[in-house]
Amino acid sequence: MTPKPSLILSVLAAAVVVVFSANLSPQAQGTPQQPPRAEARVLSPGDVLKADEVDFIEHPGHYGLGSELRGSRYAISEGYLVRVDPNNLQVQSVLRGNVRPMD
Repeated sequence: MTPKPSLILSVLAAAVVVVFSANLSPQAQGTPQQPPRAEARVLSPGDVLKADEVDFIEHPGHYGLGSELRGSRYAISEGYLVRVDPNNLQVQSVLRGNVRPMD
């Protein structure tokens, strides 16, 4: 049995419609390619931070924290809310991640 030419044309037309509709979806164009990000550093108690990696918190209440403990300061480093020794910047505890400076 030989397929009818109208059936072949219908199938081809449907295929063309599918191909074109797939290409009409919104696509990002002209966006710069970002280099692959290095894996984020995971902070742990005992790590010593560099001074340029530390944003000290001036208003702990903005982060749901109470007053600072003696011999420590709250800070944000690499997206982590941490408690550090202000003298040597050693991490005393990691409180939570995914934090941005608010003050």
